[in-house]
Amino acid sequence: MIGALVTAAATIVAAVITAVAVGDNGKPAAQPGPAASTRPSATAPSPSRPGSPPAAQPVQSLPAQDPAPEVSANPRIEANPDSGAVGSVVTLTGSGFASGERVRITFHGSYSADWDLRDVTASSDGGFVAEIKVPATYADDQQKSVEVRGLDSDKRADTPFTVTE
Repeated sequence: MIGALVTAAATIVAAVITAVAVGDNGKPAAQPGPAASTRPSATAPSPSRPGSPPAAQPVQSLPAQDPAPEVSANPRIEANPDSGAVGSVVTLTGSGFASGERVRITFHGSYSADWDLRDVTASSDGGFVAEIKVPATYADDQQKSVEVRGLDSDKRADTPFTVTE
Protein backbone atom coordinates (compact mmCIF):
# COMPACT_ATOMS: atom_id res chain seq x y z
CA MET A 1 0.00 0.00 0.00
CA ILE A 2 2.77 2.46 0.91
CA GLY A 3 4.62 1.54 -2.27
CA ALA A 4 1.54 2.41 -4.35
CA LEU A 5 1.19 5.80 -2.65
CA VAL A 6 4.88 6.64 -3.25
CA THR A 7 4.58 5.63 -6.90
CA ALA A 8 1.42 7.73 -7.33
CA ALA A 9 3.06 10.77 -5.68
CA ALA A 10 6.17 10.41 -7.87
CA THR A 11 3.98 10.21 -10.99
CA ILE A 12 2.11 13.41 -10.02
CA VAL A 13 5.39 15.28 -9.31
CA ALA A 14 6.84 14.17 -12.65
CA ALA A 15 3.69 15.35 -14.47
CA VAL A 16 3.86 18.79 -12.79
CA ILE A 17 7.56 19.19 -13.67
CA THR A 18 6.88 18.24 -17.27
CA ALA A 19 3.96 20.67 -17.51
CA VAL A 20 6.12 23.52 -16.19
CA ALA A 21 9.12 22.69 -18.40
CA VAL A 22 7.06 22.38 -21.60
CA GLY A 23 4.65 25.09 -22.74
CA ASP A 24 1.11 24.42 -23.86
CA ASN A 25 2.28 24.30 -27.51
CA GLY A 26 4.66 21.37 -26.85
CA LYS A 27 7.82 23.54 -27.10
CA PRO A 28 10.15 24.05 -24.15
CA ALA A 29 9.00 26.92 -21.94
CA ALA A 30 11.29 29.86 -21.16
CA GLN A 31 13.66 29.13 -18.34
CA PRO A 32 14.16 31.57 -15.48
CA GLY A 33 17.33 33.63 -15.63
CA PRO A 34 18.63 37.06 -16.58
CA ALA A 35 17.07 38.73 -19.57
CA ALA A 36 19.21 39.18 -22.66
CA SER A 37 18.44 42.89 -22.73
CA THR A 38 17.15 45.26 -20.10
CA ARG A 39 15.95 47.84 -22.64
CA PRO A 40 12.62 47.38 -24.36
CA SER A 41 12.95 46.96 -28.08
CA ALA A 42 11.06 49.31 -30.38
CA THR A 43 10.17 46.34 -32.60
CA ALA A 44 9.37 43.86 -29.84
CA PRO A 45 5.78 42.66 -30.10
CA SER A 46 3.56 43.27 -27.12
CA PRO A 47 1.90 40.21 -25.64
CA SER A 48 -1.41 39.66 -27.33
CA ARG A 49 -2.56 36.46 -25.68
CA PRO A 50 -4.49 36.64 -22.46
CA GLY A 51 -2.48 35.17 -19.61
CA SER A 52 0.86 36.01 -21.28
CA PRO A 53 3.56 37.39 -19.01
CA PRO A 54 3.82 41.21 -18.99
CA ALA A 55 6.54 42.86 -21.06
CA ALA A 56 9.85 43.35 -19.25
CA GLN A 57 10.13 46.72 -17.51
CA PRO A 58 13.28 48.76 -18.22
CA VAL A 59 15.86 48.80 -15.47
CA GLN A 60 16.25 52.17 -13.77
CA SER A 61 19.51 53.85 -14.66
CA LEU A 62 21.81 55.77 -12.37
CA PRO A 63 21.80 59.57 -12.46
CA ALA A 64 23.66 61.03 -15.42
CA GLN A 65 25.91 63.09 -13.14
CA ASP A 66 27.69 62.12 -9.96
CA PRO A 67 26.53 63.94 -6.84
CA ALA A 68 28.63 66.93 -5.80
CA PRO A 69 31.59 65.96 -3.64
CA GLU A 70 31.27 66.67 0.04
CA VAL A 71 33.33 69.45 1.53
CA SER A 72 36.19 68.04 3.57
CA ALA A 73 35.86 68.36 7.33
CA ASN A 74 39.64 68.72 7.52
CA PRO A 75 41.18 72.09 6.75
CA ARG A 76 43.74 72.35 3.94
CA ILE A 77 46.16 74.98 2.73
CA GLU A 78 48.31 75.30 -0.38
CA ALA A 79 51.04 77.85 -1.10
CA ASN A 80 51.78 78.93 -4.66
CA PRO A 81 54.72 79.08 -5.15
CA ASP A 82 56.01 76.86 -2.33
CA SER A 83 59.34 78.73 -2.13
CA GLY A 84 60.48 82.32 -2.55
CA ALA A 85 62.84 85.08 -1.48
CA VAL A 86 62.19 87.54 1.32
CA GLY A 87 59.56 90.04 0.20
CA SER A 88 58.14 87.79 -2.54
CA VAL A 89 54.37 87.40 -2.76
CA VAL A 90 52.83 83.98 -2.10
CA THR A 91 49.19 83.07 -2.79
CA LEU A 92 47.58 80.86 -0.14
CA THR A 93 44.46 78.86 -0.90
CA GLY A 94 42.66 77.32 2.08
CA SER A 95 39.50 75.28 2.67
CA GLY A 96 37.69 73.30 5.35
CA PHE A 97 36.76 76.12 7.72
CA ALA A 98 33.33 77.28 8.90
CA SER A 99 31.47 79.80 6.81
CA GLY A 100 32.52 83.31 7.87
CA GLU A 101 35.17 82.06 10.32
CA ARG A 102 38.23 84.23 10.91
CA VAL A 103 41.41 82.37 9.96
CA ARG A 104 44.86 83.44 11.17
CA ILE A 105 47.85 82.98 8.82
CA THR A 106 51.15 82.37 10.62
CA PHE A 107 54.68 81.89 9.27
CA HIS A 108 56.76 79.33 11.24
CA GLY A 109 60.54 79.26 11.29
CA SER A 110 62.88 76.42 12.24
CA TYR A 111 64.19 77.95 15.45
CA SER A 112 62.50 81.33 15.35
CA ALA A 113 59.34 82.62 16.89
CA ASP A 114 56.12 82.38 14.92
CA TRP A 115 55.15 85.42 12.87
CA ASP A 116 51.40 86.16 12.60
CA LEU A 117 50.96 87.66 9.15
CA ARG A 118 47.25 88.43 8.88
CA ASP A 119 43.69 87.28 9.49
CA VAL A 120 41.25 86.47 6.70
CA THR A 121 37.56 85.53 6.69
CA ALA A 122 36.45 82.20 5.19
CA SER A 123 33.79 82.41 2.47
CA SER A 124 30.37 80.76 2.65
CA ASP A 125 31.92 77.46 1.49
CA GLY A 126 34.68 77.63 4.15
CA GLY A 127 37.52 78.57 1.79
CA PHE A 128 39.73 81.59 1.26
CA VAL A 129 42.45 82.93 -1.02
CA ALA A 130 45.01 85.35 0.44
CA GLU A 131 48.34 86.85 -0.56
CA ILE A 132 51.22 87.21 1.88
CA LYS A 133 54.77 88.53 1.62
CA VAL A 134 57.63 86.39 2.90
CA PRO A 135 58.84 88.19 6.04
CA ALA A 136 62.48 89.39 6.30
CA THR A 137 62.80 87.65 9.66
CA TYR A 138 63.28 84.32 7.90
CA ALA A 139 66.05 85.04 5.38
CA ASP A 140 68.16 81.96 6.07
CA ASP A 141 67.48 79.57 3.14
CA GLN A 142 65.71 77.07 5.38
CA GLN A 143 62.46 75.19 5.09
CA LYS A 144 59.67 76.82 7.04
CA SER A 145 55.91 76.36 7.06
CA VAL A 146 52.83 78.46 6.70
CA GLU A 147 50.04 77.59 9.12
CA VAL A 148 46.39 78.59 9.13
CA ARG A 149 44.16 78.29 12.19
CA GLY A 150 40.43 78.87 12.54
CA LEU A 151 40.02 81.28 15.45
CA ASP A 152 36.61 79.84 16.42
CA SER A 153 37.09 76.15 15.61
CA ASP A 154 40.85 75.92 16.29
CA LYS A 155 41.10 73.78 13.12
CA ARG A 156 44.64 73.93 11.74
CA ALA A 157 46.51 73.12 8.55
CA ASP A 158 50.02 73.85 7.36
CA THR A 159 52.14 73.57 4.25
CA PRO A 160 55.95 73.60 3.82
CA PHE A 161 57.64 76.72 2.45
CA THR A 162 61.32 77.27 1.63
CA VAL A 163 62.82 80.76 1.93
CA THR A 164 65.37 81.32 -0.83
CA GLU A 165 67.97 84.10 -0.89
